[in-house]
Amino acid sequence: MMDGLREYIADQREHHRKVTFQEEYRAFLQKHEIEFDERYLWD
Repeated sequence: MMDGLREYIADQREHHRKVTFQEEYRAFLQKHEIEFDERYLWD
């Protein structure tokens, strides 16, 4: 389990070169049918 976690963390830099945190967070909210207003998500 720890090896998988270490690998996941190590891959985050590469992952976020392809998908921004904002894109990933929006997709998460949409996947779980959580309503949101874009005006209030980011500074």
